[in-house]
Amino acid sequence: MKSPWAQPSLSRDFALLSLAILFVLSVISAVVTISTYSTHSERVANDMEKESIRIEQALNTEMENANYTLTSLGKHIVLDQDRNLIKLAQILKSFDSKEYIYSILSWVNPEQLLVVSSNKGVLEKPIDISDRDYVKKSFADPWKMAIGRPIEGRVSGRWVIPVSMGITDYTGKFIGTIMISIDINMLTERISNLVKRDGLSFAILNKTLIPLAQVSDDKDFVSNNFPLPKLVNVNFSKNPSGMVSQINMLWNTGSYTYYRASLNYPYIILLGYDARYNDEAVRGLLWWRLLMVVAVAVFLVTFLWIVRIRMIRPIIDMTSIAASVAKGEACAIMARGGPVEIEGLAVQIRRISEYIEETKRIQDELRNKMFMLKKAKEYADIDRRSQSEFLAYVCQEMRTPLNNIIGGAQVMKDQLYGPLENRKYRQYASDIYTTGNILIDSTQDLLTIAKAEMDYIELVEKPVEIAGAINKALRFLSDKMQVEKLGIKVQLQDPMPKLIADEFRLQQILMNLLLHALGHALPESTILMEAKLISENREKMYFAFVISSRGTPLYNNAELFALAEKLNHTPEYRASSKIMELLKEQTDISLELAKTLITLHQGTIDINKSTDGTIVIALFFSGNRVRFSESSDK
Repeated sequence: MKSPWAQPSLSRDFALLSLAILFVLSVISAVVTISTYSTHSERVANDMEKESIRIEQALNTEMENANYTLTSLGKHIVLDQDRNLIKLAQILKSFDSKEYIYSILSWVNPEQLLVVSSNKGVLEKPIDISDRDYVKKSFADPWKMAIGRPIEGRVSGRWVIPVSMGITDYTGKFIGTIMISIDINMLTERISNLVKRDGLSFAILNKTLIPLAQVSDDKDFVSNNFPLPKLVNVNFSKNPSGMVSQINMLWNTGSYTYYRASLNYPYIILLGYDARYNDEAVRGLLWWRLLMVVAVAVFLVTFLWIVRIRMIRPIIDMTSIAASVAKGEACAIMARGGPVEIEGLAVQIRRISEYIEETKRIQDELRNKMFMLKKAKEYADIDRRSQSEFLAYVCQEMRTPLNNIIGGAQVMKDQLYGPLENRKYRQYASDIYTTGNILIDSTQDLLTIAKAEMDYIELVEKPVEIAGAINKALRFLSDKMQVEKLGIKVQLQDPMPKLIADEFRLQQILMNLLLHALGHALPESTILMEAKLISENREKMYFAFVISSRGTPLYNNAELFALAEKLNHTPEYRASSKIMELLKEQTDISLELAKTLITLHQGTIDINKSTDGTIVIALFFSGNRVRFSESSDK
């Protein structure tokens, strides 16, 4: 029983179309969501970059104030040559301004002992801070600010960032170190007031990745969001800022993290964005966009239902008519009164039904004819192969007796076992020897043609030196040319490329074509043979052999190229079974063998006879068989 799915169904198509629309709307919703996430990610990245710049500017301002304070204080100390500790304590206290976020200012003597502070005055018991890295840097590089890692102040008891500067007098003698302790809590609070985006956490690290300040509800903010291997592998000189990670939209995992390295001071700013704020922001962006998608969906569904009411009912009748036509039944006549378009469609379906019936009749006739042609072709192939196999067998069997006849004739001709007194016998023996060689050559040519008809010839193709092939062919014809007093003039292109071909078969082709030309040459004349490359451009070219029986060329290069193009589209000779025709018509077998071998090389040949009896043979090979040597390319 035929499945109902095999017949058209507007109701089913309507349902499928509705599902397709829902699917498309789902895809659009997904695209809108992805686009919203992408837009939000870009916005977050831009905001984090702006906030990092704002934080960096605030830090730079505080560091520049600290640098200015240290430099000014250092100059006061250099001017005071007595360097009384009590007076020095007063100077430090005068520089301890409430406008800045400094907890204390301290003086470290050349022995790297902290002896004076702005909040304690002169210490009764100096504090040894020679182990501090920033003190060592100040001693090694005076009048330059050195920033140390956060410490808990021994004097103030609060966590501070120590900033120091070494001082030298006018003679360059090191006289001590000024140190400012920046209150981390005050610094963090001041920077927090500058951050304008909710949900943004930040931390400040020095270049050795030691935290200096942090504003985040997560105590492990740095280690959770900025893994140490990632930060260690960052080249801050080449990439001073960039995103470390982003939230995964599919799994809603991860976080937005960003870093920025200061170009002027040795610290790194790290920023992170709270995922809770991120979800709220994304939902706010998605709401209106998805609402628009829902509005479009409602419109499309309403439109589909209107189409169903207005069109599906009259088309149901058309469905049944089309189904009957598809089954091969006669086309039913549709009742009138429906839409004009539907009636027009019914008329066309009726015409299609009539056309299908006619087409079936024609196809049946063609199928019968094709069957008969296929059978005729099979019989012809069997007959051709049988003829070729029979001829190959006969030629093979004739070679042994022919060789015996030629051997016997040669013994009598050369009088190996004694002289022949009668001159007629010697002449007959010579004629038998010559005729036997001609016959065995023809037999060999017929055997080769028969093998080609049976696809037994396999070409061994390789790059062939053309000049060498021509010389070998001429060597076989030298005796015949001397007897008939004929000459051959060879003109080769310089430089001469190589040709991809079977070397032995190429020599056989050239020798047989030259034999054909010799047969039409005048006594004591010269045959012209040209070998050259003809082309309009490097992409389209042919290699041509041109043989003229009167020694004068008949074509120029442009005419040869036009002839090659014509033969390439409508070749004059194609491989076919001509063995019986050769035997009946006594055609030049050597020429037919040459044509067969040329076809095996995908070549073409044209033989033209002019009004004065000149035979011109033009042989063409495709340009993809031409190979140039490196020297000729250059």
